[in-house]
Amino acid sequence: MKTRRAGPVSVFLLYALLILFTLSLAACGGGGEDLSSWERDPIVPGYSMADVDIGSPFSAVQEIHGDPDQKLKDGGYHYAYYGRIAEAGKIDDPASWRMVVTLYDNGNGYLDAADEVGSVEVSAPYYGATLSGVGIGSSPGDIEAEFGPCESVSETRGPGGEDLALYSYPHRGIDFLVSRRTSVITVIVTAYGGLETVDAAGGADAKGGLFGIHGAAPIVPGQTAAGIIIGDEFRSVRDKYGGPDSTGSTTEGLVFATYTGGYGTWKLNVYLEDSDGNDSLGDFDLVVSISVRFPYAGRTPKGVGIASSTADAVKEFGPPERQTNATHQGEELTILEFNSKGIVFAARAASGEIVEIDVNRSLAP
Repeated sequence: MKTRRAGPVSVFLLYALLILFTLSLAACGGGGEDLSSWERDPIVPGYSMADVDIGSPFSAVQEIHGDPDQKLKDGGYHYAYYGRIAEAGKIDDPASWRMVVTLYDNGNGYLDAADEVGSVEVSAPYYGATLSGVGIGSSPGDIEAEFGPCESVSETRGPGGEDLALYSYPHRGIDFLVSRRTSVITVIVTAYGGLETVDAAGGADAKGGLFGIHGAAPIVPGQTAAGIIIGDEFRSVRDKYGGPDSTGSTTEGLVFATYTGGYGTWKLNVYLEDSDGNDSLGDFDLVVSISVRFPYAGRTPKGVGIASSTADAVKEFGPPERQTNATHQGEELTILEFNSKGIVFAARAASGEIVEIDVNRSLAP
């Protein structure tokens, strides 16, 4: 059941036996009684399923699901297998598992707590669904009614001659494996753009090499984070981090440089004044804001960093000057703004855990 974005043919070879999984479950029943909460967790394309968030560390998976029943390393990926169904099945036989989590190797060659989730796949029985109710058992018509006509449908046959089709929406961060006989049998959630392709060395360079020697550089509100200083020219940022993975402009007249480390979700965003007004990133554009996420380990003078609590932030900076709620990729966030001090925190609303820190120019209260 592991998914690798090596092309439609290899994906289908990997999924071919899933029909056997569905048929075996039909014989066992499974009306949804006595389910764990994760088995009803909503499917949020590009973000989350089965209480597993794309981009979260493996330690967060373990908190919900425990240690995997089996694990496998293949190139720059780790696969964590949960819920064995076919006892005699091989480890990489997709018909053997209820859930598989794909993680990017952080460079040490073994699955550890810091490896980042790249995709999560579930098969029946799973009772969560998308906003419009698409999930296990839905039809191709249900899929396209919510996500639009699928431009990438790959077809093959299962080992018993069953017709299978993969409806792929990489720009939405979701795929559906469909059996013509039993409708959707597997749902795959990834980040927007799909699972990144990495080789055996890619994970090491990606995770370990993004922040590099600046990985624990101090956070000074209104001044610096990740070794970047407010007012720096972009050429200074480029000297530290190389070319960004993507660039663009905002309606506020700023330009930005986004860094993912070569895979997964963004870890560093730098916003700059568009000095020459051409809506394009240039060497002499000036840094006005630095946004960081995991795995950045820098901290404020009193120790607040990624994974700290909002209570820690309030203890150091006092009551926020502005507090709002926002929804990002299906997750409720609490935004705490300390604009006069030049720092903003975004935290998970449910837990209060800080997931993003923005260092900005200090503004007069």
